[in-house]
Amino acid sequence: MINILAELEPWWRFAVALLIGALIGLEREFVQQRGQEQHFAGIRSFTLVTLFGALTASLTNQFGLLPFIVAFSGLILLTMASYVAATLHAREVEGITTEIAILLTFLLGALVIWDQAKVAIVLGVIIALILSVKGVLHRLVRRMSIQDLRMTIEFAIVAAVVLPLLPNRAVDPLGVINPFQVWLLVVFVSGIGFAGYVFMKTLGAGHGIKLTGLLGGTVSSTATTISFSSRSKETPALSPHYAQAILLASSVMIPRILILVLVTFAPLVNLVVLPLLTMLVATLLSVYLLQRRLKAIDQTEEGVVELANPLKLSSAILFGLVFAFLLIVIELMQLNFGSTGVYLTSLVTGLTDVDAITLSLSRLAGETQISLQVAGTAVILAALTNSLVKASIASTLGSPELRRMLVWSFSFVVLAGGIALAGVLLYIR
Repeated sequence: MINILAELEPWWRFAVALLIGALIGLEREFVQQRGQEQHFAGIRSFTLVTLFGALTASLTNQFGLLPFIVAFSGLILLTMASYVAATLHAREVEGITTEIAILLTFLLGALVIWDQAKVAIVLGVIIALILSVKGVLHRLVRRMSIQDLRMTIEFAIVAAVVLPLLPNRAVDPLGVINPFQVWLLVVFVSGIGFAGYVFMKTLGAGHGIKLTGLLGGTVSSTATTISFSSRSKETPALSPHYAQAILLASSVMIPRILILVLVTFAPLVNLVVLPLLTMLVATLLSVYLLQRRLKAIDQTEEGVVELANPLKLSSAILFGLVFAFLLIVIELMQLNFGSTGVYLTSLVTGLTDVDAITLSLSRLAGETQISLQVAGTAVILAALTNSLVKASIASTLGSPELRRMLVWSFSFVVLAGGIALAGVLLYIR
């Protein structure tokens, strides 16, 4: 492949530049033809601009950066003149999205010549995508509240400001606390909640109780269980729907654990995948059985739950502290009590959340500070404990009908997961 490209130099580079410009121009032309917007440039203009950038960049090998600077400056002046003319003709302030896109496509054409073809292709696709989702982005912004804006800024602080400032080395005597790695996992878990919240805001919670429960599970299945259980007492007739929603929210926990393990220490997946998938199948089977018992109940707005902001800076910091604390506790329990101490820790932390203990155990297993068998068993114990806790929440806060359905359902899930775990442990012995 490399030899073929070498023989086609520099023509393949110009072809790639043309394709990038055509992709971006196609989007602009499509929007203009549908009459949604008026642009001074379409598919031909964008294609020629990327070719212009590629040709100008090729001259830098012989004449330095001067031709490139002159050409880019001339394009800026031409784009500004076109913008001013269009604004005067329309007698109103026009957006500058197309103008910015024109300048970017020129630079993308230059990147292809400067041995950055992969970067140029990826950026070209991203630019075309951003241009094409204007309506979606505008609708999303219109539906945002001041709390949503604050949440977005807080996530940006967590991910882009705090993370680069942290040292990427162990800072404790036990050698288990790496601030950068701890906060990277905080960003990852926070990102899951943030993505789920944005997804819910985009689709709207009014699509039904079950959809709300499924999306709520991406934020917190335990919090979703508390919310729906309380609602079931207010509207007992909707208890079957609430039970299904709680089980769907709980089912999201399973792939979330698998993703966390896969990202942190992939070999651990082989040990936990069978018990977790067994729990997932048991949960979905319970949802199916409940569906058969449902009566014809209209979907009303009172069956919709508005989840609170899933991301707060204080919550992210608290998660990081809990995760770091668990690393130390697990290490000390391992040193003093062996694998029994790790199992006890997983049982206790599973009462509230499984993310932190999953990340802690996966990281320690990856650093060979605990065995794969101990880490995998403890992860499954935490998941089983969390399922029992949600059954207890439904029994305490929910209606009698909800209590009956979820106690049996979660008992079935825990039994299935426990049997699968026992089978895995017997097999590896």
